[in-house]
Amino acid sequence: MFPVERGKFPLYLPAYPTNQSAVSVRLLLVLLLSLPLAATAQDPPAAVVRGRILHPTDSVVQLRRRSWLSHAFRVTTVRLTAKGTFVAVLDSLAQPAAVELVYGRHAAELWLGPGDTLQLQADARRFTSSLQLSGPAAGPSYYRQEQLRRRTADFYLAPEGRRTPDTPEKMRARADAFRRRAEAVLAAAAQRYQLPLAFRRQQEAAIRYEWGRVLLGFAADYEYRRPLQGPIVRRLPAAYYDFTATLPFPADSALPSLSYRLYGDLLGFHLLRERRQGMVFTDFSSRQFAWGYDTLRQVLPTGPSQDWLLARQLSQLLTFGRPADLPPRLADFRRRYPASPWLPPLTRQLARQQSTAPGQPLPAFQLTDAQGRPVSLDTLRGRLVYLDVWASWCQPCRAEAPALLALRRRFADRPEVLFVGLSIDARAAAWQRALLADGLGSGPNQAQFRARPTDEALRRLYEQQGVPFYWLIGPDGRILDDHAPRPSSTEAAAAIEAALTALKAGRP
Repeated sequence: MFPVERGKFPLYLPAYPTNQSAVSVRLLLVLLLSLPLAATAQDPPAAVVRGRILHPTDSVVQLRRRSWLSHAFRVTTVRLTAKGTFVAVLDSLAQPAAVELVYGRHAAELWLGPGDTLQLQADARRFTSSLQLSGPAAGPSYYRQEQLRRRTADFYLAPEGRRTPDTPEKMRARADAFRRRAEAVLAAAAQRYQLPLAFRRQQEAAIRYEWGRVLLGFAADYEYRRPLQGPIVRRLPAAYYDFTATLPFPADSALPSLSYRLYGDLLGFHLLRERRQGMVFTDFSSRQFAWGYDTLRQVLPTGPSQDWLLARQLSQLLTFGRPADLPPRLADFRRRYPASPWLPPLTRQLARQQSTAPGQPLPAFQLTDAQGRPVSLDTLRGRLVYLDVWASWCQPCRAEAPALLALRRRFADRPEVLFVGLSIDARAAAWQRALLADGLGSGPNQAQFRARPTDEALRRLYEQQGVPFYWLIGPDGRILDDHAPRPSSTEAAAAIEAALTALKAGRP
C-alpha cells in the first residue's frame, strides 16, 4: 500500500543506457512497434444511450470520453432522426467513466459503464432544466449533473479553489472545506437518486483523492515561482505530507475516478521530491517521467493501478521526455504487462510521433512573416536551427523569454546557429505585441514567424504535446532533436554545442 517513504523502501533506479544516437533510438522504437501485441480479454459489452431532443436546433449529438493516457477525447457522433431521436453506442468502455454529451452549445455529464443503458430526453430551448434520464445509469448521471451545478467535481473550478493560498495551513483549510461540501452533496444525492452502493463508495473515494491531489499539487505552487522554471525558493515541511497516510494507493476500484488518476499522476512527482528539490525544474521536467516510471514500478504492487500508471508515465515520456529514455522502459512494460489494455493506445501514440522523430524532415508548416507574407522553413537550410514553438497567451512560453535572450546572446557571434520563433497565435497583433514586450523580435541570428490558422499539421502537433516545445534542426532540414532543452535549462547551451560539434565531425 502507498505511501512508501524513501527510508522504508529502497528506490532502485536502474541505470538504463541513455547514450544511444537518434538513429539507434529510432530503430529500437520501430522494432518495439513491430512486436505483436498479446491477446487481451474479450471486449466488454457496449453502453447504449437512447435519446430524444425536442425542438431540435442542431442535427448531431456527440458523446466525448477523456483518454486515460492523455488529454485527448474520443468522440462518438450520431445524427438525429427526423423525429429528433438518436441511439449512441459506446464500445471499448472497459470501466465506468464520465461521458460528456454535447448538443450544440449545450452539454450534460453522464456516468456510464460497460453494458449500461440510458434513456434521455431534453428540450433544446431549455436543455439543462428539461433534461430527463431513466434506466440503470440515470441515478449516477443525475449525480454528475449535481456535481457540476454545485462545483464539487473539481477543486479548481470550485469557490474554494479560485485563488491559491500562500501558506500550507490555508491550503489545508480550503481543501478540507471543499471535501466537506463535496461529501454533503454526495450524501444528499445518494438519498435523492437512490445511488447504488458500489457507485457511492467509488465517489466517496473520488472525493478523498480529489482532496489529496490538491494537497499534493500545492507543493509545486508553494516551492516554485510561477511558472515552474528554476530552483525551489522554499520547501514544505515534511509533516505537511502526513495526509498521504490516509489515502491508500493503489485502490484499484477507484481507477474510473479522474481524481484518483490525477492523484496517481502526482505520485512520481511526490516520491522524487528530494531529487527534484536539488535541481533546476526545467532539468528535472525532462527526466521526471523516466524516473517516475523507475520508482513506481518498484513501490507499487502488480495490478491494474500500476499497469495504468506505468503506461501513463510512458505516454508522458513520449511527449515530454528524452527520446533515449523511452525504449528500455517500453520494453520493460511489455514484459510486465504483455496484455495491458494500454499497449494499443501507446503503440498508436508512438506511431504518430515517428513522423517528427530525429532524422525525419521538418514538416512543411504553413508560415507567415511579420508582413504577412508566406514563408517556408526550407529557406533556413544551411544552419543549425533552434526552433521555439510558442504563443503569446502561454505563460510558460513567455517566462522562457529572458533565458532565450541570454541563450541568443551566448551564440550571437556564431552565424551557423539560427534561433527561430514560431508562434501559433491566431491573431497577428497579439503575436507582434508579445514580440515587442519580450524583446524577441530584434537581434542577430534570429527569425520570427507565425503559423497560419489553417496549418492542420502544426495544430495536431501542439495539441498532442502543448506549448512551448523546442527542436534542433540540422542544416539539411532534418530534425536532430524533437525534445531539445528549454532555454532556461542548464543543458540548453550544451545541447547546441554538441549538435554543432557532431555536424562538424560529420555525424548525424
